[in-house]
Amino acid sequence: MNQLWGYLIVEELVRNEIDYFVISPGSRSTPLTVAAAQNSQANKIICLDERAAGFHAIGYARATGNPAVLICPSGTAAANYLPAVIEASIDNIPLIILSSDRPPELRQTGANQTINQVNLYGDYPTWQFDLPCPTAEINPNVVLTTIDLAVSRARQAPGGVVHLNCMFREPLAPTDAQVEIPASLVKWHEGRFSIGEAPPTPYTRYADKLTIPTPDEIQSLIETIASTAKGILFVGQLKSPAESQAVIKLAERLNWAVFADVQSGLRLRQDVPNLIHYFDRLLLTDSALELEQIDTIVQIGTKIVSAQWFKWIEKYPPTNYIALADNPDRYDPNHLVSCRIESDITYLCDRLCQQLPQLSPSTWVQKLRSASDRIGITAAKFLKTSKLTEPLIARTISELIPSQHGLWVSNSMPIRDLDMFGVGANAEESQSLSLRVGANRGTSGIEGAIASATGFAVGLQVPVTAIVGDLSSLYDLNSFALLQHNSQPVIVVVINNDGGGIFSFLPIAKSTDLFENYFGTPHGLDFQHAAAMFKLDYYNSLNYEEFIHDYLQAVDDRRSAIIEVTTDRAENLQLHQALNLDIQQKFE
Repeated sequence: MNQLWGYLIVEELVRNEIDYFVISPGSRSTPLTVAAAQNSQANKIICLDERAAGFHAIGYARATGNPAVLICPSGTAAANYLPAVIEASIDNIPLIILSSDRPPELRQTGANQTINQVNLYGDYPTWQFDLPCPTAEINPNVVLTTIDLAVSRARQAPGGVVHLNCMFREPLAPTDAQVEIPASLVKWHEGRFSIGEAPPTPYTRYADKLTIPTPDEIQSLIETIASTAKGILFVGQLKSPAESQAVIKLAERLNWAVFADVQSGLRLRQDVPNLIHYFDRLLLTDSALELEQIDTIVQIGTKIVSAQWFKWIEKYPPTNYIALADNPDRYDPNHLVSCRIESDITYLCDRLCQQLPQLSPSTWVQKLRSASDRIGITAAKFLKTSKLTEPLIARTISELIPSQHGLWVSNSMPIRDLDMFGVGANAEESQSLSLRVGANRGTSGIEGAIASATGFAVGLQVPVTAIVGDLSSLYDLNSFALLQHNSQPVIVVVINNDGGGIFSFLPIAKSTDLFENYFGTPHGLDFQHAAAMFKLDYYNSLNYEEFIHDYLQAVDDRRSAIIEVTTDRAENLQLHQALNLDIQQKFE
């Protein structure tokens, strides 16, 4: 019965077109692991570290929009998924967890590797269910309908984490015992497909749900837009290229200023009309006076990186702040949103494009574009005259990364530097048109960065460059093991400033008696031996020219690699301050 239920679980997931299984080895999960191993349609990866497995699954789901399946044994194994569960839950990333558990008679008895796994993740899952032990007295159809509901809850907007806690009694390994397949399953079982054939439909098919606003809501939005003299289209994190294309079409129709977060898929492009590339730094200059009386902000997407943006809108709130999102969750840290519309983003943008008249460009938008271009020139000159620095690394990668690659950015300084100083290539080269950028901004933690990048590469099925800090890399050191067997190479650019660089920008840095030991946290380590341990190519770039050479060499080799760059935390703070001052002085 264990074998049968394991087979049904994996087979029904595959029939729902969920075919990526991240497996952490163990005994109690044997029925699930064997079922996945023996299913020719299932793609598998073995991940020894459950925390890394969870973030690998997140990277895959961010790339594909489709959940990966996590399989683990009983005990604390499933508890190690918790950081990834929280990240996925807050950012509406679909995941399906199949944790294995002891049977009820072993719970609260002191039995080995037995903990309370019911509701293990609290309120973070969008749905969770304690699947009973396989037995002939329970109709196996229960398994199929449960899996189909789990898939629906993980996928349907807003999406999120589903946890199925699967209890198994021994024997766990396959046996020669024959189990009669119930008559109700015969037809389903005979529908087994072979490679190259289209899979049969799931046992219970859940129709796709499209969240759309009412015609009155759309009309009210159109009237607000049409009456706007000064408008900003702010684009936060988007989930797919289809959403990015829909937003670009809306931007063409609006002719408003476009502020795009680096996670939007638009920030590093050159074909977005009225894109203000350096809006974050522009807010530090006198040109920002143009933004003091904004009629309307339409925000699409969430998880915005720019802290400067939040400070600005709190000081100069617009008359109308309209938030468009595909989920019911509030994302309004400044408490300024005056209207919120929940809708499928692609659908709503298409509807607005159909009904909105073509708006004319305004002179104030042209002023913003001109100011942004000046900031870009200033930053380029300033950074290229300095030695190899953290902002220059982010900017250089944005210039050199091939368009068919993916880019994963770790939290703290790397994503901020890319958001502030990243640049798209020339439009005629179409360099950045298909570049996907990923980051874990649900909780903005530093854990799981390398593991997430590996999953992102598998999901995109292209090579990925990951920009990661040294503490993130140390925190996720086990995940370098995933690079040995990943189906796509990942180039990990480790920015090693010997500690937590972002803390140098905080007021605590002035407490010199406490700062270095408790916040700067120097470690004195490098990653050359880690590269050797995990059999990865290793580069140590000492200057700007070497970094360009090493990065392009790693790209050409199409092998996973570590490129380590050593920087200085104090110098990095001074450089950011000097660059900001240089930008401000250009506008005085």
